[in-house]
Amino acid sequence: MTVASVDRLKQLIGQGVERLHAQKELADAAAVFGVRILSALLAFGVQIFLARSLDLTEYGVYVTLWTWLIILSNVAAFGFSDTSIRFIPRYTFRNKNAWVKGFLVTGYRTVVLCSILVSLLGLVVLRFFADQVDPLYLVPIAVLFIGLPFSALELYLVGVARSFGWFMLTVVPGYVVRPLLIAAGVLIILQAGYPADAATVLAIATLITGLSVIVQVLIIRRRVLKVCGDVKPGGPSALWQRASAPLVVLLAVDEIFLWSDILIVGALMAPPDVSIYFAAQRSMSLAAFVRFAFMMVLARDLSLAKAGRDTRHFQDKVTRASTWTFWLMVPAVLITIAAGYPLLSMFGPAFKSGYPVMLVLGIGFLFQAVIGQAQDLMIILGHQRTNIAIGIGSIALNVILSVVLVPHFGILGVAIATATTYAVRAVVYAVAIRQLHGVRVLADLPRLQRLRGVLTGSAKAVPPAAE
Repeated sequence: MTVASVDRLKQLIGQGVERLHAQKELADAAAVFGVRILSALLAFGVQIFLARSLDLTEYGVYVTLWTWLIILSNVAAFGFSDTSIRFIPRYTFRNKNAWVKGFLVTGYRTVVLCSILVSLLGLVVLRFFADQVDPLYLVPIAVLFIGLPFSALELYLVGVARSFGWFMLTVVPGYVVRPLLIAAGVLIILQAGYPADAATVLAIATLITGLSVIVQVLIIRRRVLKVCGDVKPGGPSALWQRASAPLVVLLAVDEIFLWSDILIVGALMAPPDVSIYFAAQRSMSLAAFVRFAFMMVLARDLSLAKAGRDTRHFQDKVTRASTWTFWLMVPAVLITIAAGYPLLSMFGPAFKSGYPVMLVLGIGFLFQAVIGQAQDLMIILGHQRTNIAIGIGSIALNVILSVVLVPHFGILGVAIATATTYAVRAVVYAVAIRQLHGVRVLADLPRLQRLRGVLTGSAKAVPPAAE
C-alpha cells in the first residue's frame, strides 16, 4: 500500500469518526429534547393548574418571586455551575481524575457555604425592613430565602451532570419529577380544604427541591466513583475559585437579563399583568426547548473540541451547533404560535390577551437561536468579562426600551423591547467572538451569507462548514 493510500485511508477513517460524533451529538440532543418536550408539557400543565388554583394576584406574586429565586440561586452557586463545563471535560479528557474530584469537592463546599450566607443575609434584611414590604409578599419572600440553598445546590449539580455528559440527570429531576410533585402537593392542600397561595406553593417547591437534591447527590457520587476511581481529591482549588468568582456577576447579569421582561412587568405593572405576561412567555417558551436541548449537549462537546486544540474542528463544531439550533427552532416557533390561543385559553379567559406577546417573543427567540451557544462559547474561551459587559448592556437596553414602550403598549411594549434586545445582543455576540477568536458563531443561512460576512468582518461570504 502506498503512502498516498495510507493517508487517504486515514482521512476516510477520520471523516467516519467525525460523522459518528455528529450523529451522537444529534442523538443526545434528541434524547434530551424528547425529555424536555415531556417536561415542557408537564411544566405547562402545572402552570395552568397553579393559575387556576390561585387567584390572579397570588399567581402574579408567585411568578415574580419564583423568578427572583432562580436569579438568586445563580448568585449563590458562586459560578461553579458554569465553570464545571469549562474544567471537568478538560480534566477528564486529560485523565486528571484527582483534579476532577478536587473540583467537585471544592464546588460543593463553596456552593453550600455561599448559599447559606446569602439565605441568612436575606432573612436578616427582611426582618429589619419588614414594615417596608407589602404584606402580600412578606411570607413568600421568607420562604424564598429558606429554600435558596437547596435551589443553588441543585443548579450546581445540574452543571456537574452536564459536564460529564449525563444529560438525563440534568433534566429529569428538576423538569419532570419536581413539577409533578409540586402539582401533587398543591392538590393535596386543596383537597384538605386549605387555600392555596404563593407562600404555600413556594414552600412545597422548597421541600421537593430539597429531597431532589439529596437523591441527585447520591447518584452523582456513585457515578463519579466509577469514572474517577478511588483517588484522593486534589488540584488548584484557588484557581477554580478565582475562575468562578467573576461568573457570580456574569450569571447574575445573565439571569436578570433572561427574566428581565418578567421583572420589568412586575416593577411597572400590577400582579394580574404579570400573570398574563408570564403565561404568554411560558407558552412561547415551549419552542425554546430546542435551544435548551442543544445547550445541554453541545456545551460539553465544544469544551472537549477546544481542549483538542484543532482550530478547524472547533469551528466546525460551533457552526454545526448554531445551524442545527436555528433551523430546528424555526418550525418549533411556528407551531407554538399556531397553537397560541388554545394554549393561553387553558390558563383562563383573561389570559388570551397575551397572544400578541407570544408573536413578538417568538421573533426574538429566532434571533437568540441564530447564534447558537454563543454565551457558553464565551465562557469556554475564557471571556467572562466580555459576557458581563454584553449582559449589562442588554439589561440596560431592555429597561430603557420597556420604560419608553410600556406607557403606549402595556405588556406588549415589554415584549417588543425584549425581542429588540435579543436581536441587538445576537449581533454583538457574533461580532465579539469573531474579533476575539476568529470564530464564526452565526448559523449557516444560505440566503444571508453576505450579511454574515458583514457582521463577522469578512469581505465575502463564508462557505458552510463541512458536515
